[in-house]
Amino acid sequence: MMQFEPSLFVTRMVIKSNSLIVYDKLFHQGLNIIRGENASGKSTILNFIFYGLGGDLSEWSDAALQCTQVLIEAELSGKPITLSREVSQKHGQPMNVFGGPYDLAQKAPSSDWMRYPYKRSQNRESFSQMLFRLLGLPEVRNELSGNVTIHQVLRLLYADQLSPIDELFRHERFDSALLRDAVGRLLCGAYDGSLYENELNLRKFDKELDIVSGELRGLFSVFGQNKESLTLSSIDAERTRILTEQINNQNEVEKEHKKLFQNPDMDQASQVAQETAYNEVQRLQKELLELKTRRDANIFEMTDSERFIASLEEKLAALGDASLVAEEIGNTQFRFCPSCYTPLEDAHDEKNCHLCKSPFDPERYKRRIVAQINEMEIQVQQSRMLQGERTKKLEKLDHTLGDLEGYWRTASARLRELSRLPSFQIQERLQLLQRQAGYLDRQLEDLEQRKKTVDLLNKLSEKKEKLSEEIDRLRGKISTIRETQKYRFDTAKNEISKQIIGFLHNDISREEAFEISKDVEFDFAANRIKVDEQSYFSASSRAYLKASFAAGFLFAAAKDKQFRHPRFCIIDIVEDKGMEMERTRNLQIQLSKKSEVAESQHQLIFATSMIAPELENAKYTVGPFSTREKRALKLPAQKSI
Repeated sequence: MMQFEPSLFVTRMVIKSNSLIVYDKLFHQGLNIIRGENASGKSTILNFIFYGLGGDLSEWSDAALQCTQVLIEAELSGKPITLSREVSQKHGQPMNVFGGPYDLAQKAPSSDWMRYPYKRSQNRESFSQMLFRLLGLPEVRNELSGNVTIHQVLRLLYADQLSPIDELFRHERFDSALLRDAVGRLLCGAYDGSLYENELNLRKFDKELDIVSGELRGLFSVFGQNKESLTLSSIDAERTRILTEQINNQNEVEKEHKKLFQNPDMDQASQVAQETAYNEVQRLQKELLELKTRRDANIFEMTDSERFIASLEEKLAALGDASLVAEEIGNTQFRFCPSCYTPLEDAHDEKNCHLCKSPFDPERYKRRIVAQINEMEIQVQQSRMLQGERTKKLEKLDHTLGDLEGYWRTASARLRELSRLPSFQIQERLQLLQRQAGYLDRQLEDLEQRKKTVDLLNKLSEKKEKLSEEIDRLRGKISTIRETQKYRFDTAKNEISKQIIGFLHNDISREEAFEISKDVEFDFAANRIKVDEQSYFSASSRAYLKASFAAGFLFAAAKDKQFRHPRFCIIDIVEDKGMEMERTRNLQIQLSKKSEVAESQHQLIFATSMIAPELENAKYTVGPFSTREKRALKLPAQKSI
């Protein structure tokens, strides 16, 4: 039987009361039936599975509160893992994770376990993010619905007894229709993470376009009456005129100073001005050198970090396929030596390589892959955060460098002027020429500012054009994604409906609407299901319908690999709301038949006190039949559940 991803299979669950193990059972793929008398602890076991896998549970039975820890060995898309959580009546408990099976986890030092919080933070990822990554599920982020967690996914996979029988999701007091819809679309395979990113980018670009358009309107409102002054050609012509006047002014100044060479009285104040200008240029040059050195070092760090991040991402991609490659290679059996073609003897020990007879432990290899994936993912996140800080630092350095270069050019020009001429200021003519030189300098500065304005206008115009093109591209892409998602969502819902109708048609004759049903409609957001537009049925029929929905969703996903449903389901209502023995046993037989012909690996866990005799064998059952005297939890002091 093939395996679709994502897939989630519980292989073992251990429950402890302090150091005492009160439950330790192996699970298998396909049907897993937990059977026993009423009030013997069956629902408590299912609640522990829900909680151990990441569900948020605070209301426990008295017997459950005598327990202190639940450990679940599971396979997440083929990767072995052990999950551990402490039993608590407080919401949002963390999870400890070991990258391997339960037996090895018990022998491993505490340093081999990783602790994840229930909620994500800026520096720590949650256990939902970790589990989604190992399952191969995308992170669902939406400003309206919020982040989808493993708890929200499990709410749709667990049909429990205490929730209202006409609700699809496990009941919560504060619930969001948008969040339920997001979970349903995710599991149907109708969620594309790029849609959210594209919508965010579209809003960001729309805001940028508004800002750019506003800046352009503001600049044109100031300079619009003289558009000629906003062209580079007019600015270059004006610059040429001013430079010519500066040369003429300088020539006049030199002539005046030549007259002063004959004067023995030198103006000491001008010498002081020249020395001051020289010191200022030297100071600015030193600051420029230091700033450029810091900028170059920052750019080098950014380049080196990008190479490091790219290397980590390549390794993460390689590790994602490493487990599958190792499994395929491990299953290859050689009959002849690939070097000399001599027939090979069969290996006497499955733990040794049949070719070279060396010890071989595939589980240890898988555990290393899981650990490396988690460590590298954290490294990538941290490196990206540091890279963002370097980018901000580079922008600040570039801004400071531009200002400092402007100061240096002004100081250098002042020094050249003072160095070329004798520094005597006696005559009114020379003072007038100097005032004219200052005026021309100011004109050049104004012209430089005007040139910056023109450059800014050109850049803003180009940016506006690019933003408009990108917005059009994003709108087209978003439209395409939404159409694709709608088609996929409709296809998935149709397949689920077919599976549900199959269960309804095979029900015993108790509900005429089920026997003649042609269409089943369900709405994740509304948390409701209808059969041929009818939603009111007897309590037992509504229990049958809800169980059919949970199982139908599972078997639809087992048939179609485009579902992101983990091919896992828990049902605690196969005999709920007064469902009679004949009806519940018939439903159990239908579930077993569907499981036998399913196209891919799956796991369905349900509890019953009235197991169908045909299913009373180790192929389907988990543990012994529990009673009030021999309860599911082997606590030292029995309490009612």
